[in-house]
Amino acid sequence: MKQLVIIVAVLVVLGAIAGLIALVVLRARARKLLSTRAEPESETVLRTLLARRPTFEMTAVCWFDAPPDRVYDALTAGAFSWFPLINGIRYQGTDRGIGALRTLDALLFASVEQVTHAEPGRRLTVAGIRTSVPLAVLTYRQDFRLAPTANGGTEVSWTVGGRPAIFAFLPASWAAPFVRPFARFALGRLSTRVSA
Repeated sequence: MKQLVIIVAVLVVLGAIAGLIALVVLRARARKLLSTRAEPESETVLRTLLARRPTFEMTAVCWFDAPPDRVYDALTAGAFSWFPLINGIRYQGTDRGIGALRTLDALLFASVEQVTHAEPGRRLTVAGIRTSVPLAVLTYRQDFRLAPTANGGTEVSWTVGGRPAIFAFLPASWAAPFVRPFARFALGRLSTRVSA
């Protein structure tokens, strides 16, 4: 019995050490991606990336008590910085239109996104063209669609789709019902950035 307790304790300690090493490696990979200057992808490469069927896709919808233009501005100015462990989105220049590059800086994940559709007050679509963990997330797409509501507010529909480099043949959309409540919460936190 005593030997079993020792074995379990050793396994727990080894697991904790492996977990800490994984966290350090993930943050180092994120920092490396954030420290390099990205170049926009060509139209051909973007079309190829966007044509690939995502293995995971999910849509979350939220309503805001602000007009679409204000919600859109909040999406393009510091998106996701309201969420814990995410430092936010930073554009590489002043351009926010089609072709603009921006970086998503999270504690354990980073990516370079390219704006593929920008219609202020109505729609913003970005493609993740590089990620710090390409085996887990090779590419992804985020599509924010904004619609005015009868009471002067805004309905935002956020669709996220992604594809890993390995195991891309396995469908992962079965996880959408479990992820959707967290995505809805994350999107709802945008209200902290929307000045009514």
